[in-house]
Amino acid sequence: VHKQMLLLTAAVAGRPSLSACPPSCATNELLVLLDTYCSDKGTFWQSKHHYATAYHSIFGSVRESVASVLEVGIGEDTAPSVAAWAEYFPRAHIYPVDIKRKQDFSARAAPGGATERLVKHQAQFGCEYNRSMWANPRIHLTLETDASVPAELSKVSLPSLLDIIIDDGSHKFLDQEATLHTLWPRLRAGGFYVIEDMLVGALPWSSEHARQVPTRNQDCGVECFFPQRISEHPFMFDRFGHLKGPSARSVTLTQRSKDLLRGHDWFWVVTGVHQGGGLDCSMVIRKSGPSIGSSSLALVQAQAADRAALLGATHQLKLAVRQQSDLQSRHAELTAKLEAAHTEVAAVISGQGAECRSLAHTKDMSVHRGWGVTLLCVLLTLSLCLNAVLLLRRQRHSPSH
Repeated sequence: VHKQMLLLTAAVAGRPSLSACPPSCATNELLVLLDTYCSDKGTFWQSKHHYATAYHSIFGSVRESVASVLEVGIGEDTAPSVAAWAEYFPRAHIYPVDIKRKQDFSARAAPGGATERLVKHQAQFGCEYNRSMWANPRIHLTLETDASVPAELSKVSLPSLLDIIIDDGSHKFLDQEATLHTLWPRLRAGGFYVIEDMLVGALPWSSEHARQVPTRNQDCGVECFFPQRISEHPFMFDRFGHLKGPSARSVTLTQRSKDLLRGHDWFWVVTGVHQGGGLDCSMVIRKSGPSIGSSSLALVQAQAADRAALLGATHQLKLAVRQQSDLQSRHAELTAKLEAAHTEVAAVISGQGAECRSLAHTKDMSVHRGWGVTLLCVLLTLSLCLNAVLLLRRQRHSPSH
């Protein structure tokens, strides 16, 4: 760890002047952020990987939709890439995971400690340290976790699915492969898994790494820790079995890794070159499925909801049509009954009127008696009319109506 800190705090060349641009200056928003916080993923700090020239091309169009980013390895204690991710993905929760010990991390962060000295050193090159990011509710730092050990990584509090995973950990091939298989189930369909620093960067604190991915290159100095030919790296999947005989690799991918690469899209990005031919390379694997930010899933859900609503509405419409038909039949039935009642009342009134007229014209009836009979007939007629009205009202208000 002490050797790492010495390497990380070593003096580096300052920012390139504007006259040097391009190609060594920031050309997109992500590079600007990484340079602001002195990340080696940017254009001028330490290894100057320029990875963001590729990342912005991949993530730029979906950055507003990214909800979660996991990064293995925070680099310096100032965690420059974490600060950059939090700004670049404005809606995302960032999950940095690092092997650093909490006690050491806190001790270095104390006033006058190593972190403060590093911040002062980086400030000479115009870099900033976002001290407040550790209080940001979207940033969830986990320390004392070896990401290459599944048992340790499984204890980290993470969302069920992650949009983007970036492995900037030990840079050791065997660790990278182990971490890939541990985290792959946590990557959402359509998400991106990025493995950084595939081919460049000496590991003075881990000399055995040279035996994990041996190279046939000669005279390339300390950068021979990594193969300088992409074809030599096991993660450059030899689909057709071309590397045989003298060209065969001494270290190969596991069958599990081969199956993973066969089932999903993957590619390498090369963003720079170093002394001896070393390359700035990351491997990007995209899990099959709808793109981040795609409305495919939401559209399917909306269509399902629409179908359910349509079925419900159709059912209600059928019920309404059936009820309308029943009401029409009932209306016809009641109309027929009403017409029959009208006919019955008319017949009664007609019969009673005839009887009254017969009595009024009786030959032996006196004039005064005739007036009395006429009045009686009028009263009888009114009584019959009233009875008819009452009969009609009973018909309309009967339970069958």
